[in-house]
Amino acid sequence: MKAVVYNQSGSPEVLHTIEMEKPTSKRNEILIKIGGSGLNPVDTYFRKGIRQVSGFPAVPHFDLSGTVEEIGADVSRFQAGDRVWATNVTGTCAEYVTAAEKSAFPLPENTSFVEGAALAMPFMTAHLSLFYRGNVRVGETVLIYGGAGAVGNAAVQLAKIAGATVIATAGGEEKARLCHKAGADHILLYKQVNVMDEVLSLTAGTGVDLILDMSLSENLERDLQMITVGGRIIAIGSPKNNTPTLPWRLLNQKHAAIMGVLLFTAPGEILRKAGEEISALLEQQAIFAHVGAVFPFAKAAEAHEALENHTVNGSIVLTP
Repeated sequence: MKAVVYNQSGSPEVLHTIEMEKPTSKRNEILIKIGGSGLNPVDTYFRKGIRQVSGFPAVPHFDLSGTVEEIGADVSRFQAGDRVWATNVTGTCAEYVTAAEKSAFPLPENTSFVEGAALAMPFMTAHLSLFYRGNVRVGETVLIYGGAGAVGNAAVQLAKIAGATVIATAGGEEKARLCHKAGADHILLYKQVNVMDEVLSLTAGTGVDLILDMSLSENLERDLQMITVGGRIIAIGSPKNNTPTLPWRLLNQKHAAIMGVLLFTAPGEILRKAGEEISALLEQQAIFAHVGAVFPFAKAAEAHEALENHTVNGSIVLTP
């Protein structure tokens, strides 16, 4: 089978395609013929050596969509021919991959393989942030940074379905349109307005109930000023500084909670519930994947460059 690999850590140029042996499924696994492999920021961290792979050659990516080709003896939820999507599966940038049965979820016929691969990690992360960690409730107001990004756009959609009022930030008019399409009630162009002033104005000075922050170190003090008393801040990422200063006095004054979220370490039952709900929403056509670009496996280096250079709005998917 064809696969994208890298034999050493480095820039996108270390990625290339080779022929590898097709895997076989174990008793609790399914063998999936890949329809799409989703690319996420974490994949670049592994490629660059910021996070360690188990060995070389390494096949990148963790998100997939595709068709079940064979099932292990203990598999009961799927059969050959079923369409599936999954995340937390190592090495999805290949023509075939095996995955634990519990990692995969049904992909409705109304959702393409490209869309299925694009939504996996973004929607799962957004779901965990809003429901498992954020405990969002009907009538609450949620601030979502980067509403045009993959996770942010998914979060806007899910928060609206949950009955929340959504304030999203965006960097320009095109991104604002993407936020609007996802259902955001208010869109703040952060390069043109003072986000904190606007949020406090929209909430009559009380602040928002929940904040989903993609870059905590840049926003933490402002978040604590915008959060309502007893509110929750979800730290989805902090790429520029992993050890930001914590304004303790403001944190205490607001009785606020700052919570982390990470898909790779989430409890299995929480992941199962999130995946099943996402599949159901796809079946109902209540949510949609935000696809930014599609690349063939042969252009994996270009895909990684596009992600790192922020030239694409939305998820990037690679196809065999």
